[in-house]
Amino acid sequence: MPIVTTSCLVLQTYRFGDTSKILRLLTLDYGPLSALARGALRPKSRMGGVLEPFVEGRATLYLKANRDLHTLSGFELLRSRQSLGSEMSRFAGASVLAELVLRLAPAERDERVFSTLRSGLDDLVQAPPGAARAVSAAWIWELVRVLGFEPALTDCLACGREIHDAEAARFDTGEGGLRCADCAGTGHLLEPPELALLRALAVQVERAVPEISALQLRVLKDFIRVHVAEDLRIRSLEFLDVGDV
Repeated sequence: MPIVTTSCLVLQTYRFGDTSKILRLLTLDYGPLSALARGALRPKSRMGGVLEPFVEGRATLYLKANRDLHTLSGFELLRSRQSLGSEMSRFAGASVLAELVLRLAPAERDERVFSTLRSGLDDLVQAPPGAARAVSAAWIWELVRVLGFEPALTDCLACGREIHDAEAARFDTGEGGLRCADCAGTGHLLEPPELALLRALAVQVERAVPEISALQLRVLKDFIRVHVAEDLRIRSLEFLDVGDV
């Protein structure tokens, strides 16, 4: 039973018994892991109030061979990111990022997935008021790409012609990309400003957009449901466009 220490991000927590927690972690060195934090809910626990979603730290773990649940023996807090709970759009965006990693991240070490999630959470913490949805959309698109999924946003899926920002197009959710106006078809109609914005968010990872339309969120959510999640239900997607309270 080796003892290891690794950087990690807390993806999810839930109660186990009266005094303990089970954590779903993304670790830098070992990929996704589940760990039991014994006594974490006791009033005098050093880890009480620390082990929450989106927290970053250095975890000391007893790794059990051929077991899915390991044991957490220590945790050094590096970033709490408590402000993600101050605004619904920040919390929803962070939740989608964490849930996508929880459901779809590779089982082994993947530094790119780790750094993308960490950078996305940090950007959401720093996002100006009103900009959290745009920041969320940009980082969700980036994570989707890192996980191996990417929409076709350059050429028409039907005729192969390059589609320019100055023209309208349709986003064909089933095919995962654009169709030019000549080829018609079904899907979300994107007028030139919306097409340019989608490309800015999904290709350039543009986070300096103060606000985005509901259409942008629908395109993103539909793409994830059809091409990324497939039969999995990403519950946090339902709250991505809920208003702030």
